Amino acid sequence: MAKGLIRAGKTNFPFTEKLSSELTQMLDEFEKDFEEIANELFTLPSVLARFEKTGVVTNAVATSIGTVGMAARMCGIKRDIRSTHPHDLYTGLQHEPVIKQSGDVNARARLRKKEINQSIGYIRQIIQVLPEHESDLSEMAAPSRNSFTISLVEGWRGEICNCAITDAMGELMLYKIKDPSFHNWLAVAMAVRNNEISDFPITNKSFDLSYCGHDL
Repeated sequence: MAKGLIRAGKTNFPFTEKLSSELTQMLDEFEKDFEEIANELFTLPSVLARFEKTGVVTNAVATSIGTVGMAARMCGIKRDIRSTHPHDLYTGLQHEPVIKQSGDVNARARLRKKEINQSIGYIRQIIQVLPEHESDLSEMAAPSRNSFTISLVEGWRGEICNCAITDAMGELMLYKIKDPSFHNWLAVAMAVRNNEISDFPITNKSFDLSYCGHDL
């Protein structure tokens, strides 16, 4: 469905006042349902018994293996590109990462819940100031020649690193994307140690990493 949605220098789905209204209505409806199911989830003793102290990764281990995104923030590591390298509208949002300490399934689930709430709030703010606009490819500057460029963006699993190298004509020679799952799969391996076999599915899905390595 999303193929062709975003192109270099433009979008095939430009932001409009009508879209702003539709997004606001969708968020209003979604937020109510989300809060209801989340509140029920985190008050069920059977759920808490499965979540708490299951699949633990400590701060020391997460630091040593270089986890990023949620896999870092679940155990007290304040690692978030939106706060360390703010860009575009993030400079005005003054983003504060959601941090948990226990490093277990419970921490990862509650962190996701808080980040969804946070994202809804950000979307509400941004659509109030986002102008109606569709970029034109003609506005784009030509790529620099013989250059090496790195870009970092915080995806929902963690930081996504884009690297590009151009030749003497300004044409792309190499484009490489390093996704957050690359950093975080070892955290899953560490989390399942000394746990019951039945804990593996819930531990694995609490990280919900990409099997194919494309976290775009």
